[in-house]
Amino acid sequence: MTTNTDMFGGDQLLEELFREPSFLQLIAQQALVDDAQWQLWFDEYPRYQEVNLVARKLYELKYYESTVTFNETYRSEVWEGVVAHLDTSESSKPDRNLGKQSLMRWLQYAAIFICVSALGLWIYFQRATIPSGEKYSSTSYKKEITLPDGTTLWLNKNSTAVYHEDEFGRRLDLTGEGYLHVTKRMEHGKKKPFIVEHDGLKVEVLGTRFNVINTPITKLVALDEGSVRAGYGSGNMIMKPGEVVNVDRGILKRLPIRSGLVNSWQTGILDLDKTTLNEIIIWMELTYRKKVVGRLPSSMMKATVSGKIDVSEQEIVLRSIGNLYKVNISEEKDHFEIKTSE
Repeated sequence: MTTNTDMFGGDQLLEELFREPSFLQLIAQQALVDDAQWQLWFDEYPRYQEVNLVARKLYELKYYESTVTFNETYRSEVWEGVVAHLDTSESSKPDRNLGKQSLMRWLQYAAIFICVSALGLWIYFQRATIPSGEKYSSTSYKKEITLPDGTTLWLNKNSTAVYHEDEFGRRLDLTGEGYLHVTKRMEHGKKKPFIVEHDGLKVEVLGTRFNVINTPITKLVALDEGSVRAGYGSGNMIMKPGEVVNVDRGILKRLPIRSGLVNSWQTGILDLDKTTLNEIIIWMELTYRKKVVGRLPSSMMKATVSGKIDVSEQEIVLRSIGNLYKVNISEEKDHFEIKTSE
């Protein structure tokens, strides 16, 4: 982000600040610099403390000017107002009287504060008028939905989603489980972001096909194609195709299971491709929301099988898994029990 130093009303210290390399590096980041970062920088460079507050307001005004895009006319008017108030032409220079210089200087600062406040209020009211979004739900069966941007969403049973779109991007608030094929959108020459989030789990879409489970018990992302950035709390990771991550005790961790298995509810087929019994047990716990209990030799857990299983009927799925891996699986009230069949 660059700022025109001609707007500083002749304030040499403020002008020097906006030419300071380390300060320019601070304000160059895409995200708005938070108060803690801002104050930390000024603590390290105390000679600029005198202009700390007005520099902050100038920075915020320029930041909003560069990020708010849905009313270009208003945005230009705001900056024209700032320039008019901070005009340093010969006709508007104060005399050399120190008191008058000080007064003019603070009047310039006040103009900045007024413009920032006006812009902030305008942004608030604009956001307040944005519709709440399109709502979707699925009860006893999965549902295929085309979102307003052309993205295809498959909602698993007992899941809900709310789609929002504004000048900053596209957002899907997802509760339950959903599989998405995201349509790329360009705006002003840049990709319009697509974010899936709910209850702390945030998935920023950098690619196209992925699965999200977001329930009070399970928070998981399984990527089939492209790239996504998964985040939870202060942690985040960029995923590769085939990877699965979940939230374990508040931390994002990769699961030892292929994404294609997790996404089998969407295709209707559990596609086994040299799949270990350990992966199948993880899949069972994710799919049926029950723990799998039992002690099996490590050699059996690592044994691989290939084949396809129709996932429409749980009883058939469990019997097929038992036959392929040579195990017995019984369903109890709150868990599955598994043991060798030989």
